[in-house]
Amino acid sequence: MVLGGGETASDVSYLAVTSPTKQVVMCHRYGFHFAPKRNLNPAILPILGGKPSEELTIPLDNARASLFDTSYVHPILRNSFALWTFYNTYVRFILRMTTGTPGGYGQLVGEPDEEYDHVAKMFFNKSSKAAPYVSAPYRGILDKGVLERIRAALINVPFPDTKGCQIDLAPWPSQISADGTLYFRNTGRPEYHRLKDAIIKPDIAVFCTGYTQSLPFLASSYPLPGEANVRGVWHRSDPTVGFIGFLRPSLGAIPPLAEMQAQLWVCHLLAPQKLPKPLHPRDEPHYRLHHLDRSRIHYGVDHESYVYQLAMDMDSALGFQEAVRKGLTSNWRLPLAWAFGANLNVRFRLRGPWKWEGAQGIMTGEMWSQICRRRWFWTVSDIFFLTILPMSIFGPLSLLCWVYAKLYQIVFGVEPGYGGYEAGDTSMVMDGGNEKKFAVEPNM
Repeated sequence: MVLGGGETASDVSYLAVTSPTKQVVMCHRYGFHFAPKRNLNPAILPILGGKPSEELTIPLDNARASLFDTSYVHPILRNSFALWTFYNTYVRFILRMTTGTPGGYGQLVGEPDEEYDHVAKMFFNKSSKAAPYVSAPYRGILDKGVLERIRAALINVPFPDTKGCQIDLAPWPSQISADGTLYFRNTGRPEYHRLKDAIIKPDIAVFCTGYTQSLPFLASSYPLPGEANVRGVWHRSDPTVGFIGFLRPSLGAIPPLAEMQAQLWVCHLLAPQKLPKPLHPRDEPHYRLHHLDRSRIHYGVDHESYVYQLAMDMDSALGFQEAVRKGLTSNWRLPLAWAFGANLNVRFRLRGPWKWEGAQGIMTGEMWSQICRRRWFWTVSDIFFLTILPMSIFGPLSLLCWVYAKLYQIVFGVEPGYGGYEAGDTSMVMDGGNEKKFAVEPNM
């Protein structure tokens, strides 16, 4: 029995089901959302013998183009829910069209509860090797509709044959009897109805239930990670203590975030004059995940938005004119890689306090090659859905927001509210679900 619905639980369950075990039961509380590590590679017209391309797709966390997604997004649009809504609709649409399961990659059961089921609120589970085994008992039962068969005949992501092996997904246990029998919470989900009368007596229980952040070696006068209210790295009352790598991206990896955090923290300590403006709290809400109060984790961020914000804080983000100028004088690929590439850290080494001469070569070489591997349709990083479409929507919207803000300023003499925090307000810093209030200073 594996307790948990995260990546560790999925990895352990996959290892168990591919080993000589009698049964593997994976218990979850509120569901999860499987996501592939690489972009989807569907077969087109499999009914006519179409097969997936043999060329590997690019990593999922390199999918988004930055222009009008994080760069050149007006604060009014940036702080709204519009970008979240677009990507939530996109994820569900692409999964529905290519796998038939909008609740997760090849995932017939175990999707997040309705209140969690939004990209702004959840962490993607990229340990998706377990997905075929979780869905195996429900193949041909939950996906046997006429429309689903038509879809699968036109476009489909094939899943590996589990050879009769399966992971029995189950709700969280309500109790374990004296003889070791499991009883599950009645969630009304398909996995509950399938196992509610089954007699399951696990001989091994693996707890994959997460962790809490504790720093007992620090005196009580020091802030804790959950109290770090300047970009989630340090507390404004003591910038000498930095918490590097304590934030978690919804999709992506912690180490790249930690590198950018370390750059900002060191720059703020040793060369604060290189920071172009105060680190204002109103520039933080746009990258935070919208966690529910009952969520265990309250320190999730959107990787692309958070990295770009740190780059803006350090004046490391290349502007449009500068990107074009570099393209005209050095390499024509550079402005295209700047516009269409994801927010990899090397993108922010072209200028600023951490400028590196080798960054341009990586941008026009390795990063350019990944952009060229993107396809036009039906992959999770296709050029149309994650480049052309969002640019054509959010570019004009940002322009309209800019015009509105200028007119507002001319008429009323002040800038319109951007949906963030203003100097003198109180910022809400989440610490394990409890709200803590700290006075906000204009300069950090």
